Amino acid sequence: MSGAPSKEPGVILCDMCADNDRKPAQKTCMKCEIAMCGEHLKPHLTTPVLLQTHPLTEPVALGATTKCPQHGKLLEYYCLDDLTCVCVSCAIEDQHRLHNMKTFSTARKELKEKLVHEQQDLRTRTGGRDTSLEEWMKVETEKVTRSSVQLVDAVKQLRDLALTSVQNSVSARMVSIKTSTGSLQAAQGETDTFRHVPRCLTVVAVNCVELLGDPD
Repeated sequence: MSGAPSKEPGVILCDMCADNDRKPAQKTCMKCEIAMCGEHLKPHLTTPVLLQTHPLTEPVALGATTKCPQHGKLLEYYCLDDLTCVCVSCAIEDQHRLHNMKTFSTARKELKEKLVHEQQDLRTRTGGRDTSLEEWMKVETEKVTRSSVQLVDAVKQLRDLALTSVQNSVSARMVSIKTSTGSLQAAQGETDTFRHVPRCLTVVAVNCVELLGDPD
């Protein structure tokens, strides 16, 4: 629920909140020259570049309530060359006389818009890196998946080749065994055929002897 700007004395309000809902400031950025509430302070606390180059202090009132330490006058202008707030005497008399000046309210508004733009740009670039990382992880995952499938296919092909080779070897051995068995059986048959030849020769020899010995 939005509340009305605090009216308590000494309370510094956030320069980046909407005018009708300005929350108490927690820190002041000395480079941006703005006071910020907790919500608008987050980028300064989480972005390394801002942490290193944008010094933070306790909330300090800027603008019409701040006086020039040299001239004691209100700091109404912002020197774009030196990036600092100056009074009218600094702007027209001293070292800032020829510098590019803007009223404090205008400079604060432009700095606020610039900071918001930088934050948005940072979020966009960070989001782009996240997207690129996701795409890279997706591509690498697909590569690993394809490699795994190719490896499985190669293993299957090697297994099939080995199985085919074994089957062919077994078939050739079976044919060889059958051929050898057939030859052995044929030889055994021939042996059986000539087994009675010696007996027949003996009978013939005996008959011949008898015929030769018979005087008739």
